[in-house]
Amino acid sequence: MDLTPFILLTVFGLQTAIPIAIAADGELVTEKSGILNIGIYGVMVIGAFAAAAADVAFGRSMGPASAYAGLLAGMVAGLGVNFVFAFLATKIHVDQVIAGIGINIFAVGITYVFLERYYKIDGTPNANTLPALFNVGGLTSGLTLKISPLMAAMFVLPVVVYLFLGRTKLGLHIRATGENPKAAEAAGIDVVKTRLIATAIGGALLGAGGAYFTIDFNPNFTPDPTGSIIPGFIALAAVIAGGWKPHYVLGMSIVFGATVALQYVLVLPGALIYLVMMLPYIVTVAVLGIASKSLRPPAALGVPYKKE
Repeated sequence: MDLTPFILLTVFGLQTAIPIAIAADGELVTEKSGILNIGIYGVMVIGAFAAAAADVAFGRSMGPASAYAGLLAGMVAGLGVNFVFAFLATKIHVDQVIAGIGINIFAVGITYVFLERYYKIDGTPNANTLPALFNVGGLTSGLTLKISPLMAAMFVLPVVVYLFLGRTKLGLHIRATGENPKAAEAAGIDVVKTRLIATAIGGALLGAGGAYFTIDFNPNFTPDPTGSIIPGFIALAAVIAGGWKPHYVLGMSIVFGATVALQYVLVLPGALIYLVMMLPYIVTVAVLGIASKSLRPPAALGVPYKKE
């Protein structure tokens, strides 16, 4: 039996799942506090640009380590953008869906402006990528699976998020504000502050997911570096389909990543390949339709809160 398709699907599926899974962990923390951010795509794009810009800026002085500076810059940028989003949602009480759409539009516009002002409009110069922790060689056709720090983070983060939300004081406060903000406030928890912190933490992970595209997958930033809106909105779908549980969210991220990777694995005639390219959307809608019947989101998710 020829295992080549399965090996290729595993390799490309895991790599495709990296930004989805990391971003989904960030959105999970945010949503557990009661804040719904559909601006994931925008935060990831800004994180990708910041990572590429820092990588290029520090490339000469830091060498290959500049990719880590890029990763940090992407996380800081994501944190900052999400903090602004949280401020709009909690302090000014802007509709969370509208604010999220605004971030997506803003991200596309601002990155184009900076590309045109400081770089070539078609992309930043090539920079360094994250060095592999190790490589898995000897695969089919000489293929090598690169185990990068972000792939390792994809598997470690769900454990960290689980322990953070379930075993720390701040994590318990985040969950309380997402379930019943009035009761949390009565218990002495600052709901607004807690939601700001949770959304900022989520933003840092969204920024890391975006940085993957420019310091791991590719060595530069091009307009729409994610290739499409797929990673951002599928990350949102992974959180929902995973029932807001870190380990299930990881599993759904890998499943969705595999559906995206199929188009790079299967060799099909013209019409069928387009069907495969549609598969991520089809699977996402189907899974969400099935999961929506039994899953229960945080009770106060997306509900504005004003202190009485």
